[in-house]
Amino acid sequence: MSDAGSTALPADRIPEPAHGQTVATPHHAVNYVAVFILLVVLTMVTVSVAFLQIKSELAKVFLALAIASAKAAAVVLYFMHVKFEGKLIYLILAVPVTFCVLLVVSLLPDVTFATIFHDVVMKPWRFAQG
Repeated sequence: MSDAGSTALPADRIPEPAHGQTVATPHHAVNYVAVFILLVVLTMVTVSVAFLQIKSELAKVFLALAIASAKAAAVVLYFMHVKFEGKLIYLILAVPVTFCVLLVVSLLPDVTFATIFHDVVMKPWRFAQG
């Protein structure tokens, strides 16, 4: 006969950890100073690109956006600790990025061909009224 108050576990059952206690997970060492220096250097490169004598304004914009994307990736990877996450987080990230790219690509014809489809007169911006 077994006692009703017996705490012996069956042989095929794995013991559970005590409730209300957590085990500390290892913290990944991140050199935040190096990441900060990288962000400062990339910011200086972005500002210097604006002053380069590149003929195409589109090339300047794409170069600045590429540098900004590298800075955003550094922030997401290190400050948000995504670099140390599992692979599932990248799949979760892929869905909104895909929708964002689709939205931008689907709106490009409207922005690009606005003067053809609409009676819009494109005037230069005037910041100082004289």
